[in-house]
Amino acid sequence: MEEPNATGCLSAYDYGLKSPAPSTCTPRSKVSPCQYSDRLIPSRAATDLGTGLSLLEADENSFRGLNSSTATRGTPDDENKAVYDRLLRSELLGLTTPPTNGKGGDMDEPAILGTPERRSLFRYRSSPNSPLDDLAGQQPSQSASPLPLPLPLPLPFLSGGLMDSPAPPRPTTRKIPQEPCRILSAPRLEDDFYLNTLDCSGSDVLAVGLRSCVDTFCMHTGQAARLCDLGSCGNTVTSVTWAKAGNGTHLAVGTLMGEVQIYDVVTGRKLRSMGGHQRRVAALAWHGPFLATGSRDADISFRDVRLPDCHATCLRGHSQEVCGLKWSPDGQHLASGGNEGTILIWVPGSDVPVQRLAEHEAAVKALAWSPHRRGLLASGGGTADKHLRVWNALNGTCISSVNTCSQVCDLLWSQSTDEIVTAQGYSGNEVHIWRSQGLSKVATLSSHMARVLHLAASTDGQTIITGAGDETIRFWSVFPPCARPRAATAAAPPSQAIAGVGSSLGRLTIR
Repeated sequence: MEEPNATGCLSAYDYGLKSPAPSTCTPRSKVSPCQYSDRLIPSRAATDLGTGLSLLEADENSFRGLNSSTATRGTPDDENKAVYDRLLRSELLGLTTPPTNGKGGDMDEPAILGTPERRSLFRYRSSPNSPLDDLAGQQPSQSASPLPLPLPLPLPFLSGGLMDSPAPPRPTTRKIPQEPCRILSAPRLEDDFYLNTLDCSGSDVLAVGLRSCVDTFCMHTGQAARLCDLGSCGNTVTSVTWAKAGNGTHLAVGTLMGEVQIYDVVTGRKLRSMGGHQRRVAALAWHGPFLATGSRDADISFRDVRLPDCHATCLRGHSQEVCGLKWSPDGQHLASGGNEGTILIWVPGSDVPVQRLAEHEAAVKALAWSPHRRGLLASGGGTADKHLRVWNALNGTCISSVNTCSQVCDLLWSQSTDEIVTAQGYSGNEVHIWRSQGLSKVATLSSHMARVLHLAASTDGQTIITGAGDETIRFWSVFPPCARPRAATAAAPPSQAIAGVGSSLGRLTIR
């Protein structure tokens, strides 16, 4: 304990921070300035890392030799330290060493550098001699120069031979915009769950059914045009779909009176009108020259439009309205969804479905085939079901399902990523993106003010188009471009695909 000072308080000196106050009894002598500071700053210019690692290993081996009588097997910490040492040796010196035998024993390594006579690892002054000359105890020559250390090599290349298993790949993330990149006003776009009145062609020309009219919009030029108006005969548009084969300028239009009309969009002329249904046609699906149509009379008609007599094969299997139709990418299967909640899988040439999928409890309008794996089908149920399901359509088993908490109005399977897009109705009015494996949610797009009824995708797969009951059409750039984009049409450029078709250009306006 320190002695109390004159004030009665204890005083102590921190000799590591300051010097004690000089005494008042003796005169202060002049101290010569010190040429060296009390801090030790080592100079590692002449330090050889290879020799240092060898010395550390030699000390470790001697320590193990002293304890060999009490320990016969290395601890996990020793094994981890050995792996870490090998990793450092590879990164800093570019030297590869064989892995351990898995029993914690010492490694038989070739001697890289001889053990020097002086066993100091660091030098505290710069040495003009070469490190190798100093270690060997020889006089340096005039031409001798220090041996530079090898440049560090990439860690994944060196660590591949040191670790037993490769490191897991880092997950790739992408930023998904939460706002649309373009908004179109679509007056008189019907707020009806059963209608399919929006589709995009291979030339990025959008076709939209607006009650009794069909308008087109070119995504490249921003031009809009009127294709047809059925109001003079008291008819309305219930479905539209583009032909995928040929030049891609033919559009099929389903009507309320059960009629199917085919138009040439370049000329604006109606090519033919086909009957066969007694009630509205709300589902259309092209595959090459073959057109499948589904109606509220619960029938599916299968036509070859190349035939002049418009012969139709009738497929019966649903008990209520046919809400959705989709061909598989290879054209070997046709999926149909009914208002009774049943999905039927058809094959060409047979009038009997090969699979019946009946786990949904509401209307199934939303259908989409996987472009990445054969036979994989996604489906969505209506208000009473609200489930998104992924099926193996080849054997009829349900692979996974998830409750989306709202009505599933439409589906789209991304061409560039293995993800599914759902258009949600009551009561979410959102757009969800799901991973197809496990059906975990990736993102939610909330911009529409009413239920989202329609989905389409651009040719490159990067942009999705949504149509909703709020009479707007929105474009979202959410996916990377496809490595192999969908085959685009080669007959007419997009600007010509709508030239001279009608006179009204104000039905779809950018805002």
